[in-house]
Amino acid sequence: MKHLMTLLALVVAVTAGAQGTTIHEYPWNPDWNNDNFVGSSDLTGFLSAFGSEFGNPPEPCDYDGSSFEEWLFGINDGTIILDSIFVEFELEDVSSYFVSGCPDPITDTLVFADAFMLDEITLHDNGGWDASGSTFSIEHYFITANGTYGMRLNNWAILQNGFEEDGFFGEFSVHTSSNLPLPSTWILDEEGIDLSEALWNSSTPWFSYANYLHILPYWHYAE
Repeated sequence: MKHLMTLLALVVAVTAGAQGTTIHEYPWNPDWNNDNFVGSSDLTGFLSAFGSEFGNPPEPCDYDGSSFEEWLFGINDGTIILDSIFVEFELEDVSSYFVSGCPDPITDTLVFADAFMLDEITLHDNGGWDASGSTFSIEHYFITANGTYGMRLNNWAILQNGFEEDGFFGEFSVHTSSNLPLPSTWILDEEGIDLSEALWNSSTPWFSYANYLHILPYWHYAE
């Protein structure tokens, strides 16, 4: 019996010693400052939550966005499946450039037109969608860390054909981004996606030289 009491005393001593280095995390921790003593200073944490609901999940987001925003949100969360994107454009620009061995510039008018269907649709690394062709790509991304939505239009043909080097059609790759609410200039209607009036990172985006530009997505709701 004597040895049993000694053993129990040791267990209590070890347990008490362990409490001095343990921070208890309960659904509600009465020891708010974790000093192993529930005192008046712990009321600070309680009073900050006084009158609020406890143990309930966060309220669902009831943001009612524009048709373009709802479409992007649906692509992000998988409720909308993007099947393909039809793109057609005609660019026209006048520029002066030099050829090797000639000291005088040449001024020329260049018209470049193309039409194609982007049907290789995969998830973008940043959580959006990426539609890529051999000479053109459209990207949408969402960054969870700061809530930023972005769009990027890359006309690789301008770069691959040397048009940008000769001074035609501005920059081949441009992007725009925003937090919610998205600018009213980001439009999706029966004619497709219209971002012509959006604020881009370039003062001379390639599509500012377009006689026409049509970006028409084909999509359906997930089952």
